[in-house]
Amino acid sequence: MEQRNSFRRAIENGDVVFGARSSTFSPTVIEIYGELGIDFVWLDFEHMGPSPWDSTVFEELTRAAEVGGTELFVRLPSGDPSLIRKVLDAGVRNVFIPRVDTAEEVREAVKATRFVHDGEPGERGMASGRSRTWGLSGDDYIETEDREVCLGVMIEKTTAVEELDDILSVPDLGFVFIGPSDLSVQMGHPGEKTHPEVVETIEEITEACHEADVPTGVIKTDPDEIEAAVDDGHQIIRVGGDLASIKSTLSERLDAIESLR
Repeated sequence: MEQRNSFRRAIENGDVVFGARSSTFSPTVIEIYGELGIDFVWLDFEHMGPSPWDSTVFEELTRAAEVGGTELFVRLPSGDPSLIRKVLDAGVRNVFIPRVDTAEEVREAVKATRFVHDGEPGERGMASGRSRTWGLSGDDYIETEDREVCLGVMIEKTTAVEELDDILSVPDLGFVFIGPSDLSVQMGHPGEKTHPEVVETIEEITEACHEADVPTGVIKTDPDEIEAAVDDGHQIIRVGGDLASIKSTLSERLDAIESLR
């Protein structure tokens, strides 16, 4: 299996990556995304999809990403270290944890991705899954995995905002993805992602992350908003998805031929 992680290298080099969600969890869609030039494919195992505990789920998904030349971007349902290890051993390189509260929680999640963490032994275990090419990888497997695997968190709770500085100080934290929907709920303005208090908090999160040199990610679908997000320094941007694209394209087409139906 190819261990090189183009997503991590891009954001560490200061580049911007653009991704799309695959709500169908289809290897075919993932491969097509890659052929289109999509940098990463957002897979949401928190709210939908098959069980992330089933390693065989990731075999075809990671193969499709390799063939298409893109990276999987996997949102796990929790920061359970045993789940993180299992998903990484199945061949995924980029994972992120939703609804985090504390720096200690983030620290334990990051340690689960590393054989060596902050100069000490990490909590990743040796295995013979797909990430190690079923045990056939060379002697540099451990060093390469620590260099290529990337773990981030979603900041979408007020508890995390209150502890943000400590969270950002966790060694090997790869990125922060900002979740305005859940943040609006937590702040008492459910669904009001553009409420002034929510917008101000998002700006504060963004500024703190950039001051700590931690890349940030957002969801934007309008081209002007995407450009503005890049100008604001965000490096990870989800620009759409399969179901939304199907709905938009076919709705427009059906409306155009309404007189024929």
